Amino acid sequence: MNILFRTTIVLAVGISGAAANAKDVSPQSFVAAPTRAATGSVAVRVEVAQGEIKSNINPSNIAVATGGGLLGALAGAAVDSARAKKAEVLITPLRNALTGFDVDALAIDTTRAETADISWINASAATFSKDTSKAGRSAYLDTIAGDKLAFITYSYDLSPDFSSIRVVEHISIARKAGTNGAGEAIKPVDRLSDRNLEYSQSVTSVVTLVDATKDKDANAALWAADGGRRARAALTTAFAQMNRLAHKTLDLTPETIKAMDGKENKRIVAGGYSGRLVAGEAADITLLWAPGFVSEQVLADKSTT
Repeated sequence: MNILFRTTIVLAVGISGAAANAKDVSPQSFVAAPTRAATGSVAVRVEVAQGEIKSNINPSNIAVATGGGLLGALAGAAVDSARAKKAEVLITPLRNALTGFDVDALAIDTTRAETADISWINASAATFSKDTSKAGRSAYLDTIAGDKLAFITYSYDLSPDFSSIRVVEHISIARKAGTNGAGEAIKPVDRLSDRNLEYSQSVTSVVTLVDATKDKDANAALWAADGGRRARAALTTAFAQMNRLAHKTLDLTPETIKAMDGKENKRIVAGGYSGRLVAGEAADITLLWAPGFVSEQVLADKSTT
């Protein structure tokens, strides 16, 4: 499955702050200046490994509460297993309701929109894959014409309490050359190891039910009702935020990262994530730096309508 990308210029983040040296921030947190300066230097591969929406659970803290040890670990594993089985039961009606909803196409269209104005993205056709294994990625990396490939990987799930639908986009840039950032030789598959990536960041878009409660069963029923209407709307809304979030993360610099990490920025919880509040957003959107951008908004659809 192929899609064409146009090239121009990436938008600026527009977050100011005190100056920082590159050594203060992980070099994988921002796209390096030489990459930005090389027009069409990075190819693109879109990935969606899953075929249906996932459930999530809050891991048990029994092992911590009991001071650890084998018995605590076994008890915690049993609780986690029970919670996972419960979540699978609750999510099944929603999965059935989402039959025919093409998340793969949504991911491809989203990537095409968010990369259309990035000058350093390769203008040739991007590709799509459901294989996110290191072996599969490494094999594909060897086929590209240039030396750098951006893996844009999407996942989506329900929050542990079923109050929100969440979409995560992870962007990583790998080098075809069998060397790390220091120019040292590495095994081909190790090119995909976190420590050897040129860039690695995630952005998360959370959409919450307007009348969500602490009752997982009730929340699950709302998502599945009316043929999964709210879930379809939430997924579409969550993906729609990715263009803005991806532009923000791809245009990060050591200075903007250092500024967002500053203690003067209030730390809050939104959408189930803890991070520092990013100012200047629309009234209906909360944006956090976690690190990694996390956007949270309420679905504009009451369950009574």
